[in-house]
Amino acid sequence: MKKVDRRKFIRNVFAYNTTLILGANIIGACSKEVLGSPYESELEYLPIQYDNPAISLNMNKCEECGDCIEACAEKQRVFGTYTASPANHVCIHCGTCIMKCEEGALTAKPHWQEVLHAIDDPSKIVIVSVSPAVRVGIGDYFDMDEGSFLIENIIGSCRAAGFDYVLDTNFSADLTIMEEAYELQKRIQENTLIPQFTSCCPAWVKYVEIFYPSLLDYLSTVRSPIGMQGSLVKSYFAQNKGLDPNSIIHVALAPCSAKKYKITRGELTTDGLPSNDIVITTKELALLLKSRNIDLTAQSGSFDSLMGAASGAGIIFGNTGGVMRAALRTAYFNITGTNPPATLLELQEIQGLSGLKQATVTIGEKVLKVAVCYEMRSAELLLDQLKNGSCSYDFIEVMACKGGCVGGAGQPTTNNVIEKRIRSLNTADKEAKTRYCHENSEITAIYHDFLGEAGGPTAKKYLHTTYNDKSYLL
Repeated sequence: MKKVDRRKFIRNVFAYNTTLILGANIIGACSKEVLGSPYESELEYLPIQYDNPAISLNMNKCEECGDCIEACAEKQRVFGTYTASPANHVCIHCGTCIMKCEEGALTAKPHWQEVLHAIDDPSKIVIVSVSPAVRVGIGDYFDMDEGSFLIENIIGSCRAAGFDYVLDTNFSADLTIMEEAYELQKRIQENTLIPQFTSCCPAWVKYVEIFYPSLLDYLSTVRSPIGMQGSLVKSYFAQNKGLDPNSIIHVALAPCSAKKYKITRGELTTDGLPSNDIVITTKELALLLKSRNIDLTAQSGSFDSLMGAASGAGIIFGNTGGVMRAALRTAYFNITGTNPPATLLELQEIQGLSGLKQATVTIGEKVLKVAVCYEMRSAELLLDQLKNGSCSYDFIEVMACKGGCVGGAGQPTTNNVIEKRIRSLNTADKEAKTRYCHENSEITAIYHDFLGEAGGPTAKKYLHTTYNDKSYLL
């Protein structure tokens, strides 16, 4: 039975003190003070609770190697900050432990069979929305080249499985940018609550709610694309298609486990209904298709009209730095009235698999400093800077998973495959009909017909959310 090298682990967790180079700047990183040793309970595994909405633990497969503990503590800075016991576990649902568990004892909580039950229920209208990273991850389960861009195959397969409508979550990624860019511009003009942090990643949001609740106002109030998508499916889409929202089962197809937690948040409702009903991962889609003998490689299709069109900016949401690049494109247009130059369009400084990256961007007469990071060990450096008054950034993107959503726990991940997925989404962005959210005609139409203006009362109702202090969980 493999055991943790405790001396090495303690060094990793409690002496994580390194220097990170961001462009020309050097930021000293201090280890976070921990509230007691993670070994007080002598646990050799993460005590995932039965009611965890995102992650399941099968003790019959667990070898108590401690790899999950090390991943949670070292990468996400959660385990070791509280007194853990078999009955007490603090979780941000990121799934880092799943990716580390070689025995398969930890998995994303399965919900794909619930989807099949809904599909087989004639009283239900089952709608699936496909996240960007899924289209470059699903091929791994069907012996296709890693990083293959397979959106047409996914759409055709979903229709063959019995989904009534297939929509693109990238549509709401475009909406996220419209709202987030507006919010950033407003904060800069008013010189308040700077930096603005992105809010797309539910694991990141919960981390701030638990460990840095005093900084919650710095999070963008904009919902994630999945949160927006479900909200609009049961309002705008239902109205236009003549559907009863009470009969709709909205399924979010995502690469990550944390989205399973996200849909349990009470703030994310639509006129009293849950915006999203079920989340399944890329791996679960493969299981669902195989259970119905559907060969992904033999299927093809296109998205339904309405909420099926997206820009290249929406596509790169799956990559680390993608949200930042997309937002700056539209912020540049909003401020200057013209689309950005090629250097800002690509913004190479914030791409790649470095955990913490930065860039300086000039928009009109305004110079913005931006940062992009993944994993909470990188994010806490910026949060601590903000707390002590030394943070110099205007806009910060944070994701929990290495490489962004393409490295999510709902699909197989290695460094090599993550890089291939990033390249695939970047290529799709370059080949898109438009690379700007503000040029998506369906986005223009939804603001004209339903939402009104960005940041307005209707947009606030369907596209924004609130956060809560969850430090009581510690």
